[in-house]
Amino acid sequence: MKYIPLFLIAFTLFSCGGNSSETDDDVLSTEVDSALINSRVDKAKKVFYSIPSPYETALIFESSGVGFNIGLLNPIDNVSNYSTSTKQALNFGVYGADLSYANIFDQSQQCMFYMNCAKKMADELGITAAFDVETIERIERNLNNRDSLMNIINDSYWIADSHLKENQQDYLSALSIAGGWIEGLYLGSAGLKKEKPSEPIMKAIADQKYAMESLIELMELYDHEETIKLKEKLLVIKASFDKITVSSTSTSVSSNENVAVISGGSSLQYTPEIIFEIAQNIKTLRNEIIE
Repeated sequence: MKYIPLFLIAFTLFSCGGNSSETDDDVLSTEVDSALINSRVDKAKKVFYSIPSPYETALIFESSGVGFNIGLLNPIDNVSNYSTSTKQALNFGVYGADLSYANIFDQSQQCMFYMNCAKKMADELGITAAFDVETIERIERNLNNRDSLMNIINDSYWIADSHLKENQQDYLSALSIAGGWIEGLYLGSAGLKKEKPSEPIMKAIADQKYAMESLIELMELYDHEETIKLKEKLLVIKASFDKITVSSTSTSVSSNENVAVISGGSSLQYTPEIIFEIAQNIKTLRNEIIE
């Protein structure tokens, strides 16, 4: 089963409707709003599906000899430092990524710590229902069950996203997506060693080129000061991703013991220097978010 990184599922999904007394202008406005909502959903999904699941990330770490490193996570003491809704939304995503990371490596105690941090951010954002008493109890009962815990985390972030949209604060969902993506990429790139960079990790980072583009497009759909600011910072990282080129080869089909083999397609071309540049830019932005 493929597990979904919940901290990235803050899709901008909410319904629009009307009544029989709508004017033509009302109908037109609703159609425009619906088109915008659908566009936001599409962009969010592109980011979501472009990012490796926690399970896939764990396999990359394992194959590269990278283990759990608590020093990489946003310190739990930082949770009381975030006083604005922007910081809270970004770090809601960050702490969600850290929670999933701890869960990947079966770090039960750290899961509780980072669940409490995510709950704190949810409470500050007015989405207390995401981590209510019943949810906390379910988490405590399943601390040693990675699969069940991931599902509970998944449910909690869906609830949080729904509440943000009900309060017409869906731009905060977009910031949460960004915070989770940035933290996830930071955690992945932190495992790189300059003397002998892991090819699987470098490839996983390079593959985020497409998610990077979709994330910026998602930010552009919100005419909000904070999403505009974040987009400008993401463009710096995109400039590094733009150095990764895409090469295409012709597609051919061959037969091998009655099995059709398809070869060709496109591949990403990069150097270790480009990947390390991306990693450094991600680290800079991530540290700015958690400070």
